[in-house]
Amino acid sequence: MATQSILKNITITEKAAAELFIDAMEKAAEAAEASQIHLIEAEDLTKDELKKFKGRIQ
Repeated sequence: MATQSILKNITITEKAAAELFIDAMEKAAEAAEASQIHLIEAEDLTKDELKKFKGRIQ
């Protein structure tokens, strides 16, 4: 999804549509809070370490 779409203004004229939209946003927020983020540890390589690594995979 393009990030520009979150910057658009929307107009909701019907009460039922507004309630559906709010419910969807609340469910999305709950799902985001419940999801687990998997972090991957990483470290920077020096130029020499990078050259050695590239040599091994070629």
